[in-house]
Amino acid sequence: MKKTQCACFAILAGNLITALPAIAEEPEHGAEHEAEHSHEHGLKHMHTEIEEIVVQATPLDRKLVELSQSATVLTGAELQRAVSNNIGDTLTRLPGLSNASFGQNVGRPVIRGMQGQRVGVLSNNMASGDASAVSQDHAVSVEPFLADQVEVLRGPSTLLYGSGAIGGIVNIVTNTIPREIPDKPVSGRAIAQLDSAANQRFAGGRLDFGQGSFAFHANAFYRQTDDYEIPGEAELYPDHDVDENGETAEGILENSFLDNQGGALGASWIGERWQTGISWTGYESQYGIPGGHHHEDHEDHEDHEDHEGHDEHEECEETHVYVDLESERWDAELTGHDPFAGIEQLKFKFANIDYTHTEFEGENVGTVFESDTTDTRLELSHNPWGAVNGAFGLQYRGIDFSAMGAEAFVPDTDTTTWAFFWLESAEFDSWQLDMGFRYEDIGIDVLEILGHDHPEEHDSLDEDPPEHFSFSPFSVSLGAIWHVSEGSHFSFSLSRAERGPNAQELLAHGPHIANQTFEIGDQYLKAESNLHGEIGYRIHGGKLTGNIVIYTDDFDGYIYQVNTGQEEHGLPVMQWSQQDAEFTGGEVELGYDIGHFANGHWQLTGFYDRVRAKLDNGENVPLMPPSRIGLGIDWHSDLWSVAANWIHASDQDRVADHETATPGYDLLNAEVSWLFPNKGESSWEAFLKGHNLLNEDIRNSTSHLKDRAPQIGRNFILGLRARF
Repeated sequence: MKKTQCACFAILAGNLITALPAIAEEPEHGAEHEAEHSHEHGLKHMHTEIEEIVVQATPLDRKLVELSQSATVLTGAELQRAVSNNIGDTLTRLPGLSNASFGQNVGRPVIRGMQGQRVGVLSNNMASGDASAVSQDHAVSVEPFLADQVEVLRGPSTLLYGSGAIGGIVNIVTNTIPREIPDKPVSGRAIAQLDSAANQRFAGGRLDFGQGSFAFHANAFYRQTDDYEIPGEAELYPDHDVDENGETAEGILENSFLDNQGGALGASWIGERWQTGISWTGYESQYGIPGGHHHEDHEDHEDHEDHEGHDEHEECEETHVYVDLESERWDAELTGHDPFAGIEQLKFKFANIDYTHTEFEGENVGTVFESDTTDTRLELSHNPWGAVNGAFGLQYRGIDFSAMGAEAFVPDTDTTTWAFFWLESAEFDSWQLDMGFRYEDIGIDVLEILGHDHPEEHDSLDEDPPEHFSFSPFSVSLGAIWHVSEGSHFSFSLSRAERGPNAQELLAHGPHIANQTFEIGDQYLKAESNLHGEIGYRIHGGKLTGNIVIYTDDFDGYIYQVNTGQEEHGLPVMQWSQQDAEFTGGEVELGYDIGHFANGHWQLTGFYDRVRAKLDNGENVPLMPPSRIGLGIDWHSDLWSVAANWIHASDQDRVADHETATPGYDLLNAEVSWLFPNKGESSWEAFLKGHNLLNEDIRNSTSHLKDRAPQIGRNFILGLRARF
């Protein structure tokens, strides 16, 4: 997105906030309703009303309690509380979810220890279209504040979304293409906030309006932060992390700034049986890579003479690495109800995403990643066959990917995927049975082969590697729900999913400066397969709600990166490799609605999660999350709301070779909010959040950057939310 467009959207965000008082002058009714609505963030809504929300990531219009697969939906005030600068940090406090963070400002979700190419990040069921699956330093180009709900499906979701969802999906649902006519001529929401630890300035807003058969949507946001404060030293093992004065760096995480902005426009026509819509979304972000350095020779700089006083043995200096990211996407949808005989609903979706990620090394352009993604999807839900409901469909995805620059480590490729999928669900008395399959045809055309400039002992590439790779993953799944009573059920799922390696895993070759690694692919990688089994028990509808899940994932040919213990260009060599692996784990999530009292409404939450992953040779799978336990308490009255959450993460010392242990931590967050008394239909709420109140040194063991970039220290966020 062009900077001028981003500036326009930033102005729109500010205008939305300043215009709210005039827009909000509506007839005097519904004040109590608005007060209650604004505080719908207790357990009752997290575990009871949320069960009634339809999960958009499934074509059968299933509610949360009707899924045989483990799932979580964040919406409403619960989502407002969780929203952070990135989707990874927004979800990291959910059971089974972790954050592959690159500091505080960039993060991609990790599901049950699986990340990257195994976790699909979707925007309204379609590809996010960025390169975040290629590497952790690539930000997900979606703004969490603008989401209406965020859906997490744990375990293989390959039937619907293909090889890149073998570990699960995160679906970010927005209203950029309106799906219904608004109840009011104009409605919307806005937010403005500041924080203490990064000097963050954030403002965002959205408008929904329509008339007759037409509905429209507009949103915009702007965020800017400085380098953020940390509790102590940047380096976890600071033997060599000293500044120019010879002192250990601490207090501020250097080069951790963020400056991002974006917006969207959308319109729909909605008839009795058919509806169609289109939207445009722009996203731009500039952010530093903490701990990311590039060594430059003084001879390469025009100001070489300024360094004549330096030691004659000093031949280079370090420059910071930062990223400039731009994404522009177009989406279109067509939905038909009873379009023709035997078909209950037709859905056709199209998305095109033009994405550019430029890595700067000081003032110089290092590597430019570009991708042009086209995603099309056709779903047909057939009329019920007695007790059986089902859907089938086709999907095509094409990705034109290129990496330019002297240090490009991934070759230019064109990847095309064709897929056919079929799902069926049947209900018999107290049982629900789910089944389905998906077949894919994947082709990778290699447009160039990267040069070899490292010793042959690291080289897994032939002198003349193939110009085309093809894979045919096939996935099948069975699931069941046994309703023990109206308020509880067991769920069972068994699936076999396959995933073909991507171009990076096959052909990566070179220094990845942002990751501070030298990556080498393996062209002989085979498709990996996963046998997944899961048993869960869910309680819902009463004062006590919760979910208990145990699972196992048995991989045949698990693809992962091995730290060889060797170096190239001063960077550790990371080799893509393959062997069998086994994941086992479990999650517990409980909530208790204490009830209403004279002083307000009290509720409690708690969770525990754990995953262990071993390779066939007995070694640990790299970058695994620790076991965690969490507790929360929520209280709210008519105008006030208070919530506090505590999470204890254990030490993660079950690490792979050449991987360092990660200390545990205690994370304490709290929020207090006050609803302005108001007799109109608008609601205004002031809030104060405290994050990491214990000022703990928090490292995410799932992150490549965890030894060099801790999460933000104690941070207070003051803000104002409005709905109208």
